[in-house]
Amino acid sequence: MQFLRKGFFAAVLLLAAYGAFQWVPQTHEAVNVYYVSNWNDRPYGVVGFPSFNAKTGKDFVNGGETAVQQTTGGTMVLPAEASAENKVPAMVILHGSGGAWGGRSVNLAMLLAEHGIAGLAVDTFTARNLRSTDDYLDRLDKAPIYTQMADALSALKALQDHPYIDSERIGVTGFSLGAGSTMYMMFEPVVEGVMGKDGPRFSAYAMFYGGCSANFDDFRVEGSPLLIMMGGADESMSIERCAWMRDKLTDMGVDVEMVVYEGAGHGWDNPYPQAFKEGAWVTKDCIMRWTETGENIEESSGYSMDSSISAMLAINSCGGPDGYTMGFNLNAYESSNRDLLAFLNKTWGMQLQ
Repeated sequence: MQFLRKGFFAAVLLLAAYGAFQWVPQTHEAVNVYYVSNWNDRPYGVVGFPSFNAKTGKDFVNGGETAVQQTTGGTMVLPAEASAENKVPAMVILHGSGGAWGGRSVNLAMLLAEHGIAGLAVDTFTARNLRSTDDYLDRLDKAPIYTQMADALSALKALQDHPYIDSERIGVTGFSLGAGSTMYMMFEPVVEGVMGKDGPRFSAYAMFYGGCSANFDDFRVEGSPLLIMMGGADESMSIERCAWMRDKLTDMGVDVEMVVYEGAGHGWDNPYPQAFKEGAWVTKDCIMRWTETGENIEESSGYSMDSSISAMLAINSCGGPDGYTMGFNLNAYESSNRDLLAFLNKTWGMQLQ
């Protein structure tokens, strides 16, 4: 019984950290909260666009054809100078496993807009008719990381038709879980089934305190620049693993910047004091390998993450309740915003205000 309790707790926490495991995989009927926007009628504000409810990596192999189709959405913030005659770059912004209800994604979109960049803050949870009061496990059953990844690619596709957006300069960024989704968007085995071999790709990737737990049998990347931002006191994420990812991608010709903010924990832009959270489950040593069929295997244990029982066994092997530091850190908050703007300036050749 003690083992079962430990296993269940571990499963819930891995969902929170990576969203890669669904406790009871189900097909949920789509309940559309957002409605598809006509960009000409509604170029900013609350917007909606088509997506799909991906439940495993296999849903990306066939481009989501067998997944439940769903309208997703979020909040679009445009710079004041954006117009059909003055197209601006854009960032797709992905929330963490706690959702977008705290306003962090929209705040970032507003900051970007002040500097000439549009921001689309995608709300994957609300789009699946979820609220902050819903059970945590229910949120990540109905909207796991795969679904957030589908929303990111769907946003990229939808923005191709936005009259005010420069379709060649669309990037993606995210917080924690959303940072994990951001990293996955770099890899062709994830993207090409949805966007096509010659379709649009993101041209910039930026991660706020996300892990680098991804690995691929078919390790092909799109190749645009990546910014990795991590907290030096964040015990939940492996700086060593992200350094490995940086070096591997650099060897493949990708321009990768990695910044570590000393003294900062996880979620340094959250509105509560930084503190150590005792007993929080840490899964930084769990490495998820994406096979050629789209199945995810935890490398150290060999267990599939697409089955509830095997996923429980995997995370009992690679994770533990070691706890980690999280909460607001002023230096990391201010520095990461500056570093993001400098990265986009360098990547897109902008003269940011």
